Amino acid sequence: MPRIEEFDKELVLQKAMNVFWEKGYNGTSMQDLVDATALNRSSIYNSFGSKLSLYQATLQQYQKGGNAYFQRALLKAKSPLEAIRLIFEGFLPEMVNDNDDMGCFVMNCTAEMGNQNLDVRKWLLNIQANTLSMFQGLIEDGQEQGIINKEQDSKSYAYYVFNAFQGFRMTGILVKDLIVLQPLINNIIKVLK
Repeated sequence: MPRIEEFDKELVLQKAMNVFWEKGYNGTSMQDLVDATALNRSSIYNSFGSKLSLYQATLQQYQKGGNAYFQRALLKAKSPLEAIRLIFEGFLPEMVNDNDDMGCFVMNCTAEMGNQNLDVRKWLLNIQANTLSMFQGLIEDGQEQGIINKEQDSKSYAYYVFNAFQGFRMTGILVKDLIVLQPLINNIIKVLK
């Protein structure tokens, strides 16, 4: 009968995520994961299946945190346009205080693994589709309320905002200055008004 592993799964995922975040998927060895998690190789394989499965689990855990930023903005906003602004602004503290220049874990994954593994690519495309759908819904609501212009349809604007969001997160890897970052948000919002 197999032995039941006893460990704090969330803590292990956080420790593994930190290694993947720092070294990337391809730069992370199984020994790195053993050292970081204090689990032996067989425990990692028995609990997660493979290095790739562990990586995917860390991505899902990270995304839960990212979704919390979106949810807070949506709950706090008084209008769809304000929700878009608050989504961007919600990430500012993390970006400004990212002294290790780690960037967004999902953005790093997209750059490294988006064209290397079909399962990871599908997951990334699903995240993209959900984010686009959220932005499109906000833009449609804002256009109906007359606070977002109708120069472009909601789908085109959703892609614009999504692209701007990705660029904003990438810029935040190197730029930590609110005096630079806040006007970027203001300019994105100006296009929609």
